[in-house]
Amino acid sequence: MIQAVDLLKEFKLGSQVIQALDGLNIEISSGEFVSVAGPSGSGKSTLLMSLGGLVRPTSGRVLYNGVDIYAQPPNWQARFRKDTVGFVFQQFHLIPYLSTWENVALPLMLDSSHSKQHKEIAVGHLDRLGLGSRLDHKPFQLSVGQQQRVAMARTLVNDPAIILADEPTGNLDPSLATDLVRLLKGLNKEGKTIVLVTHSKEIAKAASRHLSLREGRIQETVNKPRKEHTP
Repeated sequence: MIQAVDLLKEFKLGSQVIQALDGLNIEISSGEFVSVAGPSGSGKSTLLMSLGGLVRPTSGRVLYNGVDIYAQPPNWQARFRKDTVGFVFQQFHLIPYLSTWENVALPLMLDSSHSKQHKEIAVGHLDRLGLGSRLDHKPFQLSVGQQQRVAMARTLVNDPAIILADEPTGNLDPSLATDLVRLLKGLNKEGKTIVLVTHSKEIAKAASRHLSLREGRIQETVNKPRKEHTP
């Protein structure tokens, strides 16, 4: 479970103080698929980055299975981000001079315990996403959809329990966006916790719970009704 407790985040812009999160409280259960929407500047991305251990709150706590992640030492936090959380961004952040499999294996290359297996693990994820024939291609040799799948394979390579996706369909055409959402839904069915920031009402419908943010506070929570079982 992920919990945000009285989460406050302020940024200083010259003499001005910008309040991105304003005493926000949420609970996200293990295995949930939650979408987050709201106008620009409502705190969506700040919330996502705070949940993932990337943005330290000004005050309040972020708990993962009861552990306050920002109260832990830096090496614990780094391990949490590496092993527990997978990030998906609107930009793919692929390294242009690395091959497809090397881009995917990069997180493993930073861990000597995988030194003899990193290519095998990377190739397995690429095969799963239909890119087994593109292992040695550079990013510029791939289509936009293929680059997104490479980025997703890199996200999955450490088998994270939580996937935090910040507008991942923003640069994709509708068919590619649908493919990505289908992939996220499949990962959720496998037990992964998904938190998806999106401006699209259609994309948000993929989630089982929808949060609306405004001025750093949750304004509305909508849960999908459960389908009745017909014998």
